[in-house]
Amino acid sequence: MKKLFLLYLTLFSVTSFAEDGPRTDSYRKWYIPDHMKLQFAGNIGFMSGGPGYISRNKTLETDVLFGFLPKKFGGDALITLTAKVTYSPWRIHLKNSYNIAPFSIGFYSSHTFGPQFDSKWPEYYPKGYYWWATAVRLGAYVGGKAGRTVKFNKKVRNFEAYYEVGTYDLMFISYVQNTGFLKPSDILSLAIGIKMSL
Repeated sequence: MKKLFLLYLTLFSVTSFAEDGPRTDSYRKWYIPDHMKLQFAGNIGFMSGGPGYISRNKTLETDVLFGFLPKKFGGDALITLTAKVTYSPWRIHLKNSYNIAPFSIGFYSSHTFGPQFDSKWPEYYPKGYYWWATAVRLGAYVGGKAGRTVKFNKKVRNFEAYYEVGTYDLMFISYVQNTGFLKPSDILSLAIGIKMSL
């Protein structure tokens, strides 16, 4: 837990240091994040946040999010680490520096930390008895976003709000195997978040 917290602080300090220099794409080092995200829900924690990178053509985003689920919501206090990739093929520019990306699609891999979670099942289970690992989840989602470019502290920033509707591997397979009992709404979750460019 302490190591995860220290890693999180390190990423924020690198981001803060980066803001002291000129903010041009030609100056930016490859390892300095392009943006920060804060997300509510979405099967990766009650709240999650972290740095991200965007491709040169602004269509592909890669994020690393640290999530937390309080004990009162999950039975246990859970920490997650998630890698996300989001593809937004179209962006529509509107008046007054507003823009929307009406469609996004993405996937993620999430790891939950804790002694009750395993990356592989213990050896006392027969080989192949369970096919999934309790600590790792793979998920997919669709969504959209809207944003605006503003001048903030003498720097040009892009702020966006986004939503995602998705599910993960175990829920999807449960649905496929039990279509007579489960509805799509039973396996889908809604995530909302904000993104700020750096």
